[in-house]
Amino acid sequence: IWAAGVQASPLASELAKVTGAALDGAGRIAVLPDLTLPGHPEVFVVGDMMALDDLPGVAEVAIQGGLHASVTILRRIRGEAGATPFKYRDLGTMATIGRFRAVLSAGRLRMSGFPAWLVWCFVHLAFLCNFDSRSSTIVRWAGAMIGRKRYERNFSVGRTAGDVSLPADVRAQVVPSAFPAVTAARAADAHDPEPTKGSQ
Repeated sequence: IWAAGVQASPLASELAKVTGAALDGAGRIAVLPDLTLPGHPEVFVVGDMMALDDLPGVAEVAIQGGLHASVTILRRIRGEAGATPFKYRDLGTMATIGRFRAVLSAGRLRMSGFPAWLVWCFVHLAFLCNFDSRSSTIVRWAGAMIGRKRYERNFSVGRTAGDVSLPADVRAQVVPSAFPAVTAARAADAHDPEPTKGSQ
């Protein structure tokens, strides 16, 4: 079950309260065509927090939205007036569906199986930001595809930092304690510390 991007960050609802912008069913904030908030041209919203023209919450929308926002900021710095609407270019869809198998749909092109998996690997590696990220990803993929190690099956029952994009006071309400049992045990130890070995 892949659940990333299903619900937007709670920061979107906080921005909506402050600016009066609308939220969709996934908690994404409605933006103007240039990706700014209504009445706040200095605030850009991109990625999974943005609701515009029913665009999906996928990486390519976030990448293109970030590029659009950065170009708009540079144009403002140069003194160029006017807001340019964001135009999303659908470059296609890919998904891995098993060991050495994937599906790909881009325009009229349709691929599946091992050839699609090779394209999927190349595209994902090309978009990673540096050599270290690419090399560590290749090692993990080799473990998953050749050695059958499945890192994605690891489960986590808590988060240590929560959503780092949230303001501190909001994060304290959303994630008051990453690991409640550990927090309670530490509080008990603080009130009744056990004597260490060798102490008198």
